Amino acid sequence: MSGKQHYYGDYSNRDTNENQNALSRPVRRHLVHVYLALAAMCAIATVGTQVGEYLGPAGSTLGSLGAIGSVSTFRFTAPNSTSRWSLLGAYSMFSGIALSNFLSFFMDWDPSGNVIFLALSSAVLIFLGFSFSAVMANRRSMLYIGGFSSTIVSVLLWLSLANAFFLRSASVFSFELYAGLLAFAGFVMYDTQMIVERASAGSRDIPGHSMELFMDLYSLFIKLAQILMKKEMDRENERKKKRGSSRLTRDF
Repeated sequence: MSGKQHYYGDYSNRDTNENQNALSRPVRRHLVHVYLALAAMCAIATVGTQVGEYLGPAGSTLGSLGAIGSVSTFRFTAPNSTSRWSLLGAYSMFSGIALSNFLSFFMDWDPSGNVIFLALSSAVLIFLGFSFSAVMANRRSMLYIGGFSSTIVSVLLWLSLANAFFLRSASVFSFELYAGLLAFAGFVMYDTQMIVERASAGSRDIPGHSMELFMDLYSLFIKLAQILMKKEMDRENERKKKRGSSRLTRDF
């Protein structure tokens, strides 16, 4: 009899855990709205890159200032208010404008656009994979990653300063890129689970939650683009070295 009670007790505990991990219908609906808003932000940012290209070199500065101003004002607006949605759209536009010079540099180096396309598609796939894994995982199981990622970013900040003024090492720069990519991938999982927990607690701030995920995706794209471009530059340098050595061989 005790064995039966223990047997059924295990099942009841398992059912309780499954019920705790299951997302309610309002939370699932909220996540759908957040991802749709995120897609709209990406579309607006794409338009912003075209505007930034039209503005020229001044576009990057204007976009950066506009993005900072939008985020600063965004914090003081009420959740889901009209002003909050307007600032969300403005932030998306200014983020795209700020990215225009960055993209122009890559297009000058690689006119085919393969590097940008590969970086963008990889960033989207990584984001979706990590975000959906956080949604499907046990609730609160990945919240510790936020502290881990924040620590990495803090260390990288000091390391980048040391590398800029003292070390000047290409290996350290490569480490910064890959460690930064790891940190922002961690932020995707952390922010996704935080959104789930806030939505479960009654906070359905679609613009605020969309902005958090947009920042993660934006950072992933920049890091991946830098990594891919560095690889292309290293390959080009290797080709030049081989050409130079082959010319010397012919001369002798």
